[in-house]
Amino acid sequence: MSGSRMRIGVVGAGNIATVAQLPTLVQRDDVELAALVSRQEDPSAIVRRWGFDAAYRTVEDALAEADLDALFVLTPRAEHVVAVEQALDAGVDVFCEKPLATRAEDAERLADLADGTGRILMVGLNRRFAPVYAAGREVFGRSGASFCVAQKNRAGSEYRATFENSIHMVDLLRWFCGGEPVAVEAHAAGDDPWEEDGVAALVRFSTGNTGVLMAARNAGIWSEKLDAYGGRRSVEIQAPDRVSITEDGVTRVREMSAEAFGWGTATSTFGFAAAVHHFLDRVKDREQPLTSGREAVLTQRLLDRILEAAGLPTEEQEGRVWSSHAVK
Repeated sequence: MSGSRMRIGVVGAGNIATVAQLPTLVQRDDVELAALVSRQEDPSAIVRRWGFDAAYRTVEDALAEADLDALFVLTPRAEHVVAVEQALDAGVDVFCEKPLATRAEDAERLADLADGTGRILMVGLNRRFAPVYAAGREVFGRSGASFCVAQKNRAGSEYRATFENSIHMVDLLRWFCGGEPVAVEAHAAGDDPWEEDGVAALVRFSTGNTGVLMAARNAGIWSEKLDAYGGRRSVEIQAPDRVSITEDGVTRVREMSAEAFGWGTATSTFGFAAAVHHFLDRVKDREQPLTSGREAVLTQRLLDRILEAAGLPTEEQEGRVWSSHAVK
């Protein structure tokens, strides 16, 4: 690492970046925002707002000129593979927004590359870092939850809705239940397989634990929640604000609302900030991140099994590119 401050590059400064990662990065005394990669003709306003040293048109230029320690890839999913691969080949650690790639095979190739080059590769599956989910998972220890029901429901579908949005809940099922899937059943709703009305899935894990996914895109309101049970314990999570934990007949409730914590914005309560801190700490100590590239591959392969069981596509529609992660 060059000096006491980590030289960080950021690819894409769109909606997610300006709400989640950038506000966290600028708060760290050990970080220097050395490079912005932007497609804007004149990115000077972004450079001034966040204090970047310089702006570049391509990842290749930034890697060649900015002497980076780590790169944040915050672009739409179709652009992840090229940027991540270039950075790893250049000996630079990478934080990549979810999903790591549009295809599980490409994600696995990137995880292999990170292992082969000795680089840190982390994927932004930030729900594992949200305080309510972290507190709930801790209750079940190494054995995991015997039963876990993870739900993310909202009004209105989108292109590849389950892949784009429900990957967080699939990752939580893996994390809470432990092990890897041995049996998957799933059903989809709606007539358009590219903009489905939702998916329900039942997953049996190698630990003997069972996970249930509910991802309705024809609900009346946005809602994200998780219930988990095992060892005579119950956890009920209403994300991102509330977790209820019952053990030995005693229920403890933890509130993470903005009213209870003046700083309690979505950046903190949904785990975005903690994920950034976790990655930078791993860059320093060289330990594997909780949501490493390898972990992201396993989550994406389970998601593919759910999509296949529900009769939905597991690859992008030819000629179509879309992402909720708008980029600048």
